[in-house]
Amino acid sequence: MITDIKHIGLFRVDFLRIVLDLDHQAIADYTLEHSKKWDRYTTYHNHEINNDWMSGLPGREDFEKDIYEAADQFTERTNRRIIDKSMGGKFLKYWCSVYNEHDQHGSHNHPNSLIAGTYYPQTSEESSSISLEAPWTSHIMHDRFTKNTSTFDYKPNAGDMIMWPSWIFHRVNPQKATKIPRIAISFNLDYGRFHD
Repeated sequence: MITDIKHIGLFRVDFLRIVLDLDHQAIADYTLEHSKKWDRYTTYHNHEINNDWMSGLPGREDFEKDIYEAADQFTERTNRRIIDKSMGGKFLKYWCSVYNEHDQHGSHNHPNSLIAGTYYPQTSEESSSISLEAPWTSHIMHDRFTKNTSTFDYKPNAGDMIMWPSWIFHRVNPQKATKIPRIAISFNLDYGRFHD
């Protein structure tokens, strides 16, 4: 005979959605024009191109300030150590991706950082979702979890910024045909890098 049952959900994963008040259209227009210089859909693999894109980004100071403020919220709400001067300050790296038809990004995480995130200055109805993968998917043995319980699909709106722990694997499925490219500015944020 059962006399008591208590269900306890363990090991939560934190995810924040923040809506930014930036000139999304100006950022999107600038990025689309700049993307004519790229040989890939992203600036991630070319530091020179990425730095050139960053240097003229409309509202760059406000954007970076918003990332830092959101990171403060993330660490506070999730009981992580605050990223401040005692930890060497803040380390921020960001890059841009423009998804046209068939563009995609396979499953990956962001090593050597605390927080990963993405800001979307431009999306459409056809924009691909970002899929965050449950951290236990490679360890489930005989469990039979359905796809909708092992991934979290987030369909972004223009102006959304999302943040999650950088160790979570995530992917972007192939972009459908669209006249409005999906623009994503992704970033890593971490405690500062100390130098001798």
